[in-house]
Amino acid sequence: MNMRLLTMVFFLMLSAMSFANDKKGTITGKVQDGAGKAIPYASIEIYTKGETQSLVSGGMSEDDGTFVIEGIDYGTYELVITAVGFNDKVQDINVQNAATDLGGIVMGSDIVVLEGAEIRAETSQYRTEIDKRVVDVGKDLVSAGADAASVLNNIPSVSVDQQTGALSLRGNENVKVMVDGKPSNIPAAQLLKQLPSNAIAKVEIITNPSAKYDPEGNSGIINIITHKNKRKGYNVGLDLGYTLGDNSRHNGSVNANVNTGSFNFFGNYNANFGRNRFHGEVNNYDTLLDQFFDVNDENNSQVFKVGFDWFIGEKTALTLYTSQFYNRGEGGAQANVFDNEVNTLFYNHSDVDGKYDNQDYSLNFKQDFGKENHNIVLDAIYSTSDNKDTRNYVNTFPIETFSEWRKGKNENTRINLDYTNQIIDGGKIEAGLQFRQEKNENDMLSTQVLDNEDDQGNPFTYSPDVDYQFTRDIYSAYVNYGQTFGKFGMQLGVRAERVEENADYNVVPTGVGTFKNDYTEFYPSAFLTYDVTERGQILLNYSRRVDRPWIGQMTPVPEWTTPTMTSEGNPELRPQFTNSYELGYLQRFKGGSLNATAFYRKVNDVLFRYLENKTIIVNGVETPTVVQKYINYEDSESYGVELSANYKPVKWWSFNASFDIFANKFYLGEEEVTGTPWNFRINNNINLTKDLSVQNFFMYRGPFKFIQGEMQPMWRMDLGMRYSFMDGKAAFTARVSDIFKTFNAEAHITNPTPGLGQFFWESQTLYVGFSYNFGGEVRKRHLNQESNQSGGGGGIGF
Repeated sequence: MNMRLLTMVFFLMLSAMSFANDKKGTITGKVQDGAGKAIPYASIEIYTKGETQSLVSGGMSEDDGTFVIEGIDYGTYELVITAVGFNDKVQDINVQNAATDLGGIVMGSDIVVLEGAEIRAETSQYRTEIDKRVVDVGKDLVSAGADAASVLNNIPSVSVDQQTGALSLRGNENVKVMVDGKPSNIPAAQLLKQLPSNAIAKVEIITNPSAKYDPEGNSGIINIITHKNKRKGYNVGLDLGYTLGDNSRHNGSVNANVNTGSFNFFGNYNANFGRNRFHGEVNNYDTLLDQFFDVNDENNSQVFKVGFDWFIGEKTALTLYTSQFYNRGEGGAQANVFDNEVNTLFYNHSDVDGKYDNQDYSLNFKQDFGKENHNIVLDAIYSTSDNKDTRNYVNTFPIETFSEWRKGKNENTRINLDYTNQIIDGGKIEAGLQFRQEKNENDMLSTQVLDNEDDQGNPFTYSPDVDYQFTRDIYSAYVNYGQTFGKFGMQLGVRAERVEENADYNVVPTGVGTFKNDYTEFYPSAFLTYDVTERGQILLNYSRRVDRPWIGQMTPVPEWTTPTMTSEGNPELRPQFTNSYELGYLQRFKGGSLNATAFYRKVNDVLFRYLENKTIIVNGVETPTVVQKYINYEDSESYGVELSANYKPVKWWSFNASFDIFANKFYLGEEEVTGTPWNFRINNNINLTKDLSVQNFFMYRGPFKFIQGEMQPMWRMDLGMRYSFMDGKAAFTARVSDIFKTFNAEAHITNPTPGLGQFFWESQTLYVGFSYNFGGEVRKRHLNQESNQSGGGGGIGF
């Protein structure tokens, strides 16, 4: 692809667009509490109306609570005001005159929020809190038309392995992924590659959750929130996109709702179609075998969500919905091996034809009581998934032709009952009960013929055959209590869990086996805050967490196989436990904020990815291979520092930047290896006019050691733009990813044998997209009903 030509076309499109609006007004007002006392340093934001909202302007209230926002084009907007310790204030405003005075704006009841001061997208699509980051994906131009993996790769402290799809947070892959506040039945690596970015409304990064959350996830929780429209009347949004790289891909989506007053019916549909390519080589300096691989996959995924909210009364709401995920994939892979000793190239080919289907069914019931923030919530979800694939191998190294048939089934049931009570002039109580059940089945049948010996040394041949069944039941209860004392705030909580695990498996040639593991554990959490100034806050927190082995780490079914390497599970893995500590500081200032966090984690019974050399015998020929499997090792620790800043120097330019560095310890036998990955990211957002915006993204990942060797630096630069027209109802989007085609991976390998690995994927792509939104009134209803629909997200508040 000629990127010079594409870039020229890109900027020609920018220069060809012109527009004007001469009528501008000034908005003034005063932010105050219920007693009429001024609220200083409140965040003021003005957004466009419509399905796809964009930030028009913003600012911060002065010491006396007043604010002035200038240069606003005539029209209708949505005003969002956020202040520490108060509910968000959202209202529509109409700018029709040179001066619009909103008068006194009263914030909701004083409910102290321990998360820290929330800074809503004053300078970008990022909202930074002292323990959480929120990314409004709909405004991220450099992720337009991509998948969830690309979205997360742009977020500070988050990385996605472009080869395996493995997700890591703060350098650790033990992160819990949720969708709409609920765990997904779909493996994280597959979910992130198949979920399109235009299905995502926002992403929450929660690094040290309280006892109210599930304790899984050594490094925290990533919650992907999908689109669900609740606007009054009927609203429809359409998106179409085309991506060009080594291959071409197409995507489209429809998002709609009808809000009649007592009912809000909603639904969305997303589809992605196209091919992807991944290629590279691994040179083994010990065996003198070089492996060259080239993988081409065609994936067609469809995701839809449909449901309704029933506002039974002003204090009672019921939500029912289902999410359906369908993926069909097929492709071929070359894994050729060159033997330098005999100067011969051996051809190896495989093809895969598979499907993955997942269905979620969810119920949420919320009952509010007489006062604010006093409610009970019932949340239930049932998920089921089926996956099947057929793999055919034709190898000349070693010489063999065989097929594999794999199938898996997962069922998850989850029921939560949560109670919240904000005591007037006192603290906040949160308590709840939960039941979870996970059922997994994995089967594989192969025609591959392997040689082995029994205990008496007698040779025999066999074909791998695996039947693995696993069940995990979890019974949980938690309680949190929080209160403020002047400038100090605290929240203490504990979660108790009873876990019962059972596994039965039949593996050829090792035979029948069972595994049982029952245990009871407690997971305390503690959060302390201190308001240094009106604009600055310190947070110190602690939580105990757990990482339970997932099905891919336990099942004896090989997850993947190449002529020189294979991956196997370990049915007898135990969970690992983590004690996590964080110290953070959030400083707000005029036009932005600065956030600094330091963390330390101590891990017991580490789940460790172990590599060993092994020789297998195929058709009487000894073939060297590397086996990857997980084991429980001794204790480990990690620590790191994160810095992030948001700033808006001028009205038309805002940026956010981040730097993070982590130290993670790994073990290989008696040898200890410490890896220190570090990352720098910066996002620039420029509003050239009211309707034309440009975004530039740059990231650099420094070199770091890992268990197999050392990764070399990686960097890339992206450029995106959006042009809105038809009074904001339609928009044209374009994006060039990895402009200089530098985003690829190189690994200097030392374990288990010395070598060099180089890996390439379709990082350089051009995307163009079109979106259109329309709607109208049905009939009005009481606004309080809409707030009652929300079932709460398990936030750290009191």
